[in-house]
Amino acid sequence: MKFLFRSLFFHFICILIFALLYNTFSFSFDNTNHNNRTTILDFLLLSTTIQAGVGISGFYPINATGKLLMTLQQMMMLSNNVFTLYLFTL
Repeated sequence: MKFLFRSLFFHFICILIFALLYNTFSFSFDNTNHNNRTTILDFLLLSTTIQAGVGISGFYPINATGKLLMTLQQMMMLSNNVFTLYLFTL
């Protein structure tokens, strides 16, 4: 049970860290609604949908920095899920 809480905590921390990174590098993203007023809540939603494996919300990367950040978060999410599944099948 302790391992489950650690895994959940890891996901929440990743969501918060990447939301802050996306907000910091907001020039690397574009909004499909073409609304120039983006908030941290918009990037929190983006980070949550990526971490959940759902996909991209209304934002998409427009340069290499944004693509790299999104790829990094997806790789961390996939690695954690594979590691978690491996431990539960021992």
